[in-house]
Amino acid sequence: MLCGTRAYCKLKMAPHSCSLGRNVRGQSARNWPGIRQGGFALSKTDGRSTPDHLAETAKDTLDFFDSVGDGARTALEAKVIGPTVSSLAAVNTLTADRAEKALNKISEEKRRDLALLAEEPAIARIVVVEDDGEEKTVFISNGTPQASAEGGRLWSSYRAPMGRLAAIPVGHDHEVRLPSGVRAFEVQERALLRPTRPREGWDSKNTVFQSLSRGTLTIRSLRELIRSAEAPDEGSDLLDRLIAEDRKSANVIAGIQRSVIEKMGIRGQPILDEFQDDIFRLPLDSRLAILGPPGTGKTTTLIKRLGLKLDQNYLEQDESDLVRRSIAGSEGHQYSWLMFTPTELLKQYIKEAFARENIPASDRRIQTWTDYRFELARYKLGILRTSTGRGLILNDALQSLLEDTLVRQIEWFDDLETWQASAFWDDLRAQADILATNSDRTIAAVGGRLSAIVSSANAATQTAPLLALNGVAAEVSGLASKLRADVDRLLREAFAKELRQDNRLLDDLLAFLSTIGSSADVTEEFDDPDADDEEEEVGENRGDREEAFEAYMRAARTQARAAISKRSVSRRSRSGQILQWLGPRSLAEAERLAIGKILQVQTALRRFSNPLRQYLNRMPARYRRFRRERQEAQTWYLPSGFGGGEVSPLEVDAILLLMLRAGRALLREPALVRSLDEPRYATLKTIYDLYRTQVLVDEVTDFAPLQIACMGALCDPHVESFLACGDFNQRVTDWGTRSQKELKWVFPDFDIRTIDITYRHSRQLNELARALAALSGSETPLAELPPNVNSEGVAPVLAKGVSDDAVISWLGQRITEIERFTRGLPSTAIFVDGEDKVGPLAGALHKALADENIRVVACPGGQVVGQDRDVRVFDVQHIKGLEFEAVFFIGIDALARSKPGLFDKYLYVGVTRAATYLGLTCSSPDLPERITPLEGHFIESWSSSTRRPE
Repeated sequence: MLCGTRAYCKLKMAPHSCSLGRNVRGQSARNWPGIRQGGFALSKTDGRSTPDHLAETAKDTLDFFDSVGDGARTALEAKVIGPTVSSLAAVNTLTADRAEKALNKISEEKRRDLALLAEEPAIARIVVVEDDGEEKTVFISNGTPQASAEGGRLWSSYRAPMGRLAAIPVGHDHEVRLPSGVRAFEVQERALLRPTRPREGWDSKNTVFQSLSRGTLTIRSLRELIRSAEAPDEGSDLLDRLIAEDRKSANVIAGIQRSVIEKMGIRGQPILDEFQDDIFRLPLDSRLAILGPPGTGKTTTLIKRLGLKLDQNYLEQDESDLVRRSIAGSEGHQYSWLMFTPTELLKQYIKEAFARENIPASDRRIQTWTDYRFELARYKLGILRTSTGRGLILNDALQSLLEDTLVRQIEWFDDLETWQASAFWDDLRAQADILATNSDRTIAAVGGRLSAIVSSANAATQTAPLLALNGVAAEVSGLASKLRADVDRLLREAFAKELRQDNRLLDDLLAFLSTIGSSADVTEEFDDPDADDEEEEVGENRGDREEAFEAYMRAARTQARAAISKRSVSRRSRSGQILQWLGPRSLAEAERLAIGKILQVQTALRRFSNPLRQYLNRMPARYRRFRRERQEAQTWYLPSGFGGGEVSPLEVDAILLLMLRAGRALLREPALVRSLDEPRYATLKTIYDLYRTQVLVDEVTDFAPLQIACMGALCDPHVESFLACGDFNQRVTDWGTRSQKELKWVFPDFDIRTIDITYRHSRQLNELARALAALSGSETPLAELPPNVNSEGVAPVLAKGVSDDAVISWLGQRITEIERFTRGLPSTAIFVDGEDKVGPLAGALHKALADENIRVVACPGGQVVGQDRDVRVFDVQHIKGLEFEAVFFIGIDALARSKPGLFDKYLYVGVTRAATYLGLTCSSPDLPERITPLEGHFIESWSSSTRRPE
């Protein structure tokens, strides 16, 4: 018999691994209502093509629904689900709390399984023949089986290896690994079920039935199939018999019928196809990219795979070992994942899709990269300026990079990474030389040792020298602290002398500091490597006067360092403004030089007192130096037009990637990992805490290679599980990923899988999408329609040379046409180019359709507004990943003018959101030249078409 976990076993085998003698979470099978036999027995001699066989199949299925669904409801009504602490034979009081938490978790998981089975007892019924010739019926459920099946039936979770049979085409065989060995099953018959429970009892609507003898059928209602198979009453008249025959023939249809999309979002797909299912079951430690056209189920496959890999009951043994070794461990595995989406709107609908798969998904686990980047850069890694510290200023609209840099961003980053490492080590060599030539023998001896270490370092070998320097850090830090105390004493004496002459000096300085505010240019100090010793001295419970004195100390140290290095202090910087205010009350020339000489040695020592911190935390400042050098060389950057302290989002991504990759290399050292709680490793600890067992990315081609690499750097190093999906044809960002080669830069061992069967589009819209993709020279395979599916629809419509008023009238006519065809308005969206067009168009169209009681709502910023039956208006940039039955794209000629580089991508995204109905408008009398070859795909209106949608 079948078990719901990765192992299958006979009745009465290990209770924790079998769903028969005892369910997977401890409930005895004898407490579960027995699964009734269907009242008939299938045999290999039954005619699979006969109506009686279909009715028998329907009866067996609904009997199974009754038993499983009713059993689940009965169990849910029980006061206690699963074992309790009191049920244990002996309880260790020291571990009772842990045991109670574990049992509560078991009970909660069991409750979720029962709730799922109560709503959806099974999603497939498979008839297979084993290699010994024995025929078996297998029911597949999304939930975990809670008891044994009777009457020769088998019952398996879709996540279990046996669940793979639901994806195998009829007539093909598949090997399943069981405890007794590998066994082969040939699929003879397959029914894909959609359970519902109306008042009269269980049913399955639009069941897809497949067999070798009858091919593929769609059965609209299994309950109606059983009813129509019964002999008519002797007293029924001719009219009743004719109506019954008509209902019977309408209930069973050849092929697969496409369903109308009534709700905006991501459609559920209970059973994956053979190719999707293969990806679904790949090992946990895979680095996967799923590429394919819209409607091929990429996102659904990603979500279902995550659900499988979060459920430890279904992990293979080597996967379970990986989980135990992971940072989160077995206890935290369920929560150790992170998924990125390009838009807030798609994020919300992905959360709904996760809920359908019974996967808890909070906003912290599904994020847009824009939000996550800001969190990392400002609050975690100190790249962006805060009100209490130094840093860079993020400007989302900043244009600092050449267009060529966006195309060659990998080369740009490689140049940056090499440069910054060389700059770091060159600086350390210079500082080590200062120490080695110092007149103080102790300092000179330490300097000699440091010189020997840094002389062997280069951009390629960094970890070993850094760790060697780390071993000397404590000794160096002691020397630096002594010099710091000497400098502080001298500065305190200098200020006290001035204070004796003017006892209001400190209060006046405090008042002046309040006038500086944000006007100071902190980038001067941010770029100054000698200012590091000003950063970390932030004490608690300081008074205002003490803060003012510390500001004086920082300014005086800056003045002394500038004097010894023969350079000036920027008048725009905070320290520069303080020094101007102090005037003659600042340090005398002799004091500056004396203190500057001590600071020079102290600074050199401080470079080595915490080398890991210096290496990681100074990367933003080194990036600024790199940008200045390359800007002067007219490489990578625009020559002007942006402030020195400002950075664009992609520049922040580059800095983040530098820090994440450097931290990842250091964290390979077990000794460092064991010491992460020490304050000096705070940045490394921050990076370590970011790691997640699984990282996922939807619409991956919208993200830059640098952004994808940042996401990849968040993978737990013990597992390295990464899954992304997307389509190069749908890249709607200038910086997005353009090729498989760029993906391979992120992970050289990226397993790139392509799927090309689209389940969304009609034949006519698929042909248009293929033609549009061909114009772009796509790397993604062209979409193919699934076999045995009735994909016939209507041609898309086009209105050329229409003014704004004419557009509203045309839209109103087309929308009312759709409602007449579908007998109820399906999910409908209108796309415009620009947020400023969303509200006006929605308002005008809502007024035009008022007599038909059709509501039109504006969705600014991609917000979800209105009800499912409303017509929604979006800016096209927000609608990636969603699907609608009907889509209208307004003003494609304006789009071609506003986004010439991405026009075909935006158009492709808009066109492929529609399942059946598509309309385009163009204010010009001619289509944009680039898509003129596509005009033959369009008609003027659906009413004038010779064919109506079915």
